[in-house]
Amino acid sequence: MAQFPLLHRAVAPVLAWTKETALPFWGSVGVDSKRGGFHERLDLSGAPIEDVPKRLMVQGRQLYVFSHAAILGWHGDGSRLADRCVEYLLSSYYRADGKPGWVYALAPDGTIANPMRDAYAHAFVLFGLSWYFRLTRDAQVLSVIDDTIRFLDQGLASPYGGYRDAEPAPDAIRRQNPHMHLLEAYLALYEATGRNEYRDRASQIFKLFATRFFQCATGTLCEYLTEELLPQPGPIGDIVEPGHHYEWVWLLRQLQRLTGESVETYTSALYRHADAHGWDGEGLIVDQLGSAGNVITASRRTWPLTEAAKANIAEGEHRRGPFDEKAAHSFSSLAGRFLERPIPAGWIDRMTASGEPMMQFMPASTLYHVFCAITEAARAIRAA
Repeated sequence: MAQFPLLHRAVAPVLAWTKETALPFWGSVGVDSKRGGFHERLDLSGAPIEDVPKRLMVQGRQLYVFSHAAILGWHGDGSRLADRCVEYLLSSYYRADGKPGWVYALAPDGTIANPMRDAYAHAFVLFGLSWYFRLTRDAQVLSVIDDTIRFLDQGLASPYGGYRDAEPAPDAIRRQNPHMHLLEAYLALYEATGRNEYRDRASQIFKLFATRFFQCATGTLCEYLTEELLPQPGPIGDIVEPGHHYEWVWLLRQLQRLTGESVETYTSALYRHADAHGWDGEGLIVDQLGSAGNVITASRRTWPLTEAAKANIAEGEHRRGPFDEKAAHSFSSLAGRFLERPIPAGWIDRMTASGEPMMQFMPASTLYHVFCAITEAARAIRAA
């Protein structure tokens, strides 16, 4: 059994912050008491920003956080907030224009701001509902989940495999990212229900990853693809994101745990590339690289550090190496540079290469990444 003594020390203050500061704040100030659900973003003083569209993706992420927090007993109001969020999702986004699927975003007045059907957003509503089902065992929710999957198959499936990004399509690019989060959702659904159909769907996404997204010659993950799922021509097709490399490492290890798939070839290559090229001189992860390891976008965000922590935990549980130290470093960097700024319960989501904040607000969506990493670290420490 892997031991994580350094991680144990590094994560302790972040775990305390999550339970005592972040969850109470985002479960109160972050709740949209007038319109339903959760606020999309807060300003840097911690006040809600209400004059922006509210995306389906954010509601799905917050539903996950408070459902999981309720299961763990980390937030006493978690179940009520999750119930309230599901009611809002079903009444405001689900088939809101009379058509199958979920609308992308609502306007500040509650009308539909964007009726687009977005695969990435559907992945997160499936993920949030899977955790809500785990919390409540609500059969009606399972029916909505299956209806959502039918819509994906009928409304967004591509003859070349996987799903188109959206309908209507915003551009001619297909992205790996929606499929990564659909894998996450299907694994969560399988774990919540034990139904083999969800396991099989996860395995189908894995096959798409192995044959289309993963680039054997460079050991990297292609972000931007053509309709036929070939790398986009030109520089855009060479872009890789170290944060997504780490995220796939963790997800592939979850797939291995739940299905027995052999993933070592892929996890080793993705981890090796991100570890060798993704970190800058300040110990933070850059946003974008080329497949050769050259830096394309030198800005840094919160979420790649959370994914690096999860990947190091997963690898530390499967093979020998300095994974405890690296997981601990990820949490220390997260706490030291991004969290508790500019307010105690907040974060700086993105900063320039020189350390200047790049956003004048705090996106609520960041909580999902931080919470996932904290719960994974807590699980690993309990297991050890």
